[in-house]
Amino acid sequence: MKNTLTIFFFLTLLSSTVFAQTWTVIPYDQISDEGLRIISLHEDTDGNVWGGNAYAGRIVRWDGTNWETFNNDVTGMDYDSPSVPAILQDAGGKMWFCSGDGVATWENGNWVNYKTSNSDIPQSFASNVIEENGTMWFTMRQSLVSFDGSTWTEATVPDADWNAIGLASMGNGSFFISLANGDPIRRFDGTNWEIFNTDNSNVSSNYQYVVEKVDDQTFWFGGPNGRANLYEDGTWTQSADMPGWTLGLGGYINEIAINGSKDDAWFANGDGLFHFKNGVGTEYNPSNSPMTSEIVQTVIIASDGKIWCTTENELLILDPGITNSTTEVNTNLSLNISPNPVQKTVNLMIESKDITLNQNSLITIYNTIGQPVITQKITDLQMNINVENLARGIYILEYTDNEHKTTTQFVKQ
Repeated sequence: MKNTLTIFFFLTLLSSTVFAQTWTVIPYDQISDEGLRIISLHEDTDGNVWGGNAYAGRIVRWDGTNWETFNNDVTGMDYDSPSVPAILQDAGGKMWFCSGDGVATWENGNWVNYKTSNSDIPQSFASNVIEENGTMWFTMRQSLVSFDGSTWTEATVPDADWNAIGLASMGNGSFFISLANGDPIRRFDGTNWEIFNTDNSNVSSNYQYVVEKVDDQTFWFGGPNGRANLYEDGTWTQSADMPGWTLGLGGYINEIAINGSKDDAWFANGDGLFHFKNGVGTEYNPSNSPMTSEIVQTVIIASDGKIWCTTENELLILDPGITNSTTEVNTNLSLNISPNPVQKTVNLMIESKDITLNQNSLITIYNTIGQPVITQKITDLQMNINVENLARGIYILEYTDNEHKTTTQFVKQ
């Protein structure tokens, strides 16, 4: 089934050259006329974005113009399959889909299924998939499973009480595995298993649901209560010890996407979408974005730099736009803010060679969807603005008068 999509755009534009940020909101009923809740996303090398459904063995694909739905009668996955939680394209271009009914593949329009009923795959429930040196690796129930194209090999996680979920390779034959419900992190070197828990490491909690690789020695882990952990060259750093980390206790982490370095990561979580960049945390939720649900299921960074994420009700695409720097309409006027990030009070200094304050001199603060949240007349070139009641996130501060307009941005913690 193919649906040509009507997309709803939310555009913030504060001046033609100053600030623009675009949200694209796609309700699920605009994607498929069947019940849909996307819990996994993957962009292939042709720019198609694939989505895995929370049940019914359903896959959707966006080709840049249309959505196509592959129902269970096409994918071969059981309708009662509980989820399609992970998608990957291998080096040869084949698509792999983990599900509660084994593993499905798609290549050149052909679907193949690996199930316990028709192959030597050891488990029926696959949670995650990565590729390492031409071999596919999976987390399945309480096992790490490899497939070289002909043989399935299973390594059971010792003393595991819950399912293995997250999976990442260290590039040297070793793998990190995160498990459900408080089973601590494991590392497997092909022979031996190592446990990282609160007794023998600085990890903040034994509850770590997901792991995402930055490089061979750097990994982000995420769990409940808005807590994450960064592993780097054998050292664990808790998110609670990171300046700028603002994700609240309700924000259990579902997925992590890395934008090139450990210092630029996106976290899909139970409180929305959280961006942690260079020590500054920014939260997007129904209060400051078009999303209609706080629960963000998954997130990816597309090849064009746009952020794709899904909630209970819709798929959203965030184009960060030009939000990372200050742009001045009048080069003789500048706005200096301190501190930044700020918690309670913005200390603003207006510097200009030719400005004369008048009754039309105004400061306006906008949130990320372009709504003015504070407007204040300017009485002095140095002034304090109370922002204590603003929600956490990025804000744009704009100065205007009869002749001048300029903006800067700050982060409210």
